[in-house]
Amino acid sequence: MLRRYYPYFFYWGSALVLRVLAVFRLNRGGESYRHRPPKIVIEAGERGWGSIELKELYQSAKEYFGAEAVVQLIVDREKDYLVQVERLLNNNPGITHYLYDPRTGRAEAEQNLANAFFDSLGVALRLSRFRVIPVAFVTDISYRLWRCQAAAVTARAGVVVSFMSNKFSRSMFPHQRLLGPSLFPMSKQRLEQLGALRASLEDAGRVDRKVRFIGSLYEPRTSFFKEFERLMGDRADIRGRGLGSVRKSDDEYWESIASSAIVITTAEQFDQPAADLSSVSHLVYRYLEVMAAGSLLLAPAVPGVETYFTPGVHFVAYESVSDAYEKAAYYLASSDDAEKVRRRGHLRARALIDSRSFWVQINSSLGPDGFF
Repeated sequence: MLRRYYPYFFYWGSALVLRVLAVFRLNRGGESYRHRPPKIVIEAGERGWGSIELKELYQSAKEYFGAEAVVQLIVDREKDYLVQVERLLNNNPGITHYLYDPRTGRAEAEQNLANAFFDSLGVALRLSRFRVIPVAFVTDISYRLWRCQAAAVTARAGVVVSFMSNKFSRSMFPHQRLLGPSLFPMSKQRLEQLGALRASLEDAGRVDRKVRFIGSLYEPRTSFFKEFERLMGDRADIRGRGLGSVRKSDDEYWESIASSAIVITTAEQFDQPAADLSSVSHLVYRYLEVMAAGSLLLAPAVPGVETYFTPGVHFVAYESVSDAYEKAAYYLASSDDAEKVRRRGHLRARALIDSRSFWVQINSSLGPDGFF
């Protein structure tokens, strides 16, 4: 039970160090930066930068801020992480915000509480000294170590962005500067590419009349799809892969989604002992991806989803594997009803991406430390 409160120790330790340094005027954290034009850093390791997630995050940032205002940090795990952070801040004057990802930094084999605290405090100190506001991007806030690091980095300023509803995340986080659930940061460029792809597939008659899943498999997701596939038979197309295995190419991934009549997903996170509230469903990336690609989404109504999408209007919600089967069978057979939901979902996804909802919400959550 005590482990759940580790993030509080990280938070208090970091806040104390930053406060002491501020008292002696060694750091000047916690100030407002509204007088400076926005210039944001996005960090990730080399492998991370190869993912769809980071590519979309980077492209959407360039569309929102302007290409010249977005700086990439490609972290080399063979070199000292903190040295790389400091070098970037030294070499790029005028940085106002830093998108921190706790997955970046040390190799997994070197990750432990002591190293995590040292690295996250080191980032917090450098951001405070350079008067930069942190934005912690936490893909799974249930995972305790990542939550600890985000708490330390944002101890005195900034916001934590996650895909879990604040209703649950606030109960296990030491401060309330939280934004969740957030949407997947899809770019307008990708939206237009997906629109063209879907149109070409429809013209060629290549939209499959099946219910498809594409992505990683882990418990409880694996058991869910095993039963779903048993019920659906050859009307299901489950394209799963093991955690850590090689992903499909970007083009294959997007075509698999755009060429589906219905795409199904679960929303539970990876079941692991180092997580808290892992049973709470997240607004996983596929909610926005599927609707943006023009396919019909079949997914659970996760906490907070109504901020963006209405179940039964923009997507089809299910409550169990048997319910998912019944609704999948119905919408495969009822093309007119499926088309109405699919169309409304796509238009809603387009509106959210066109309005740059991901970045606008972060800006609003930052208050006086916002981008603009």
